[in-house]
Amino acid sequence: MRTYSSAIALALLLAGLAAADIPFQKQAVREAIVPHGQFEGARGTCSVVYYNICSGWIWVWSPFTGRDAREADQIGVVFDLPEDCNMEPGSECLNLGFWWYWRYTVPGWGYTLSYHLWNADENNCKIGPAVGALLRQDPVERWNYYPGLGWTASDYVAITATMDRGALPYWVTDNNWKNAAAPIRCEGWPGPIEKHSFIFGEGYEGTICPTYYLGDGMGPVQFLMDASFESQGIAIEPASWGTIKSLFR
Repeated sequence: MRTYSSAIALALLLAGLAAADIPFQKQAVREAIVPHGQFEGARGTCSVVYYNICSGWIWVWSPFTGRDAREADQIGVVFDLPEDCNMEPGSECLNLGFWWYWRYTVPGWGYTLSYHLWNADENNCKIGPAVGALLRQDPVERWNYYPGLGWTASDYVAITATMDRGALPYWVTDNNWKNAAAPIRCEGWPGPIEKHSFIFGEGYEGTICPTYYLGDGMGPVQFLMDASFESQGIAIEPASWGTIKSLFR
C-alpha cells in the first residue's frame, strides 16, 4: 500500500510540472494561515518578517527544475541586521530560533530538510563554512519551529534550507499579485519589498552567487519564514523593520 501510494503521489507531482521557461512551477493558493507562536527573549531581541500575506493568498512552488531535480535545492532568507534589526554594525548576536512554513510534506518518507546559518555579504552571498546546522529535520504540514543555529558577528546572515532528497516539500512565498488586488490593494501594503529570499544552489554547498530570487512579475516574493535574534548591540527604537513587518502579517 505504501509503495502504491508513493507512486500515485509521484505521478501527480510530475504531472504538475509542465514545461516552462522558468525553473520552478508555482500555483496560487488561498489559505487561512494561523499565526505561529511568539519568540521569547530578553531586551535586545528582534524578530524579522519579510513576507506579507495580507490578502490570504500565497504562491506554492515545486522544488523540481526542468533538467535536474537537484539542480537548485537550497533556498534561504538573508537578514540585514543593522538595517532591519537596528543592530550596531559588527556586534555579536545569537539566533534564538526560526519558523518556516512548508506545504506538501510527507513525514516519515525521508523528504527531510537540513538547515544552516551562514555569514553573508552585501550581495546576499554566503561566506565561509556554516556557522550552525540542524540536519535531516522531518517537517510537518505548514508552520515548523526550530531552535537557534548559533552566534554570529556578521551584519548579514542567511538561514538556508536544503531539500535532502530534492523533491519535497513545496516552498511557500507571499503573493504580490493577490495583495495588489485585495480588494484594490491590501490596506497599508507597501508593495513588493527588496529581495531577501533566494535560491543558493545544489545541496549543502549551494554556491550560486549572485543568488537567484523568486518573483511573480510584480517584484520579489518572500518565503514564509521568520527568525529571531538577540544582541546587546540592538538599539531599542519605537519601530524597526522587524516590528513594522509584523504589522502586515
